[in-house]
Amino acid sequence: MQEKRKTSRTQKKLKSEVHSASGMTFSNTADLSQGGIFITTPEPLKSGDHVELQVYIPGEQPVNIQGIIRWTRNDDAPDKKTGMGIEFTKMSNDSLKLLKKVL
Repeated sequence: MQEKRKTSRTQKKLKSEVHSASGMTFSNTADLSQGGIFITTPEPLKSGDHVELQVYIPGEQPVNIQGIIRWTRNDDAPDKKTGMGIEFTKMSNDSLKLLKKVL
């Protein structure tokens, strides 16, 4: 399968909160980049949902980001956790600067 990501991912475990019209979930990040994030959660939201998320960087204000759920994984495996891949669609310059600090 051909890689579709425009930016490389970094494995990071940070607390996060995701809100959409179909629900809300508290979760942890598994990996992230400037363009998206994979969030582990036992109850992924629906693919295609537009979301608002907060990523909690220790010692900083929460990073507020808007995005769209591009894919979900519903089967937990030893090397692949249940969760969802979210593409970022909008964030402030300040949020981008904070995100770059952890990358």
